[in-house]
Amino acid sequence: MSRSFYRSTVNNIIKIFNVLKKAEEDSEMMTISKIASITGIHKWSVSRTIDLYMSSFVEITVPEHLEDVGLQLKIVRLKDPDTKIEQVSNYIKMSKNLETEI
Repeated sequence: MSRSFYRSTVNNIIKIFNVLKKAEEDSEMMTISKIASITGIHKWSVSRTIDLYMSSFVEITVPEHLEDVGLQLKIVRLKDPDTKIEQVSNYIKMSKNLETEI
C-alpha cells in the first residue's frame, strides 16, 4: 500500500523540520503540541506527518511514566542535528518518485 502525499504534506514536513532544527540549536525539547502551536498545523497532522514521512530524520520518545496517569506525550527531536533541509528535500522527492512508480 502506498502513501499519497496530500497537497500540503511537503510544506508541513518543511515547517516541522525547521521547528525541530531551531529547537535543536536552542536545546529545547519539542512535543507534538508545541510543534503544532508553532507551525499552525493541527496536532493530529503533525503527529501523522512525523510518523509517516519523517521517521528517517527524527527520534521520538514517549515517557512511559506519563502514560500510567493517562497522559500521552511524544517528545520529538532530530536524530542528527547536522541534517540539512536539502537532505530532507531530496528524501521527499525520492519518496514521491517511488510513489508514482508503484
